[in-house]
Amino acid sequence: MNNGRRAGHQRQNRLLGQNTGGAAYVLYRKLLFKMVQELGRDQCHRCGQEIENYESFSIDHIESWRLADDPKAVFFDLENIAFSHRSCNEYAGATAQNAAKTHCPQGHEYTEDNTYRYGNGRYCRSCSRERMRIKRRELVLA
Repeated sequence: MNNGRRAGHQRQNRLLGQNTGGAAYVLYRKLLFKMVQELGRDQCHRCGQEIENYESFSIDHIESWRLADDPKAVFFDLENIAFSHRSCNEYAGATAQNAAKTHCPQGHEYTEDNTYRYGNGRYCRSCSRERMRIKRRELVLA
């Protein structure tokens, strides 16, 4: 990029208080949120509460595209799009991703016998037993 063009971008960034790409993203979100409000679609499809501002507004997929047989088709299917609070969407996405996992990070399978739940989490019994063995060994050696 030549110096003149770079100086122009720097001036735009200074005027906007952020880079132009980030500013455009905020503008798109504000425009979309305003249209969603005008259409009366500003209710979170996950919790049912009103979405009150663009900062908490999120485009959401009704069916998780990550778990679909054809992720690309599900991602771009407009009938699969709804709106939600960012926090509701982020929680649902993390929950869906974790639910799809079949093995713990150490490679043990999540079976009914090898899994226990605590709070909102799912934990591996094999790993838990191994951690307890190590702790007991450390206590005996101390």
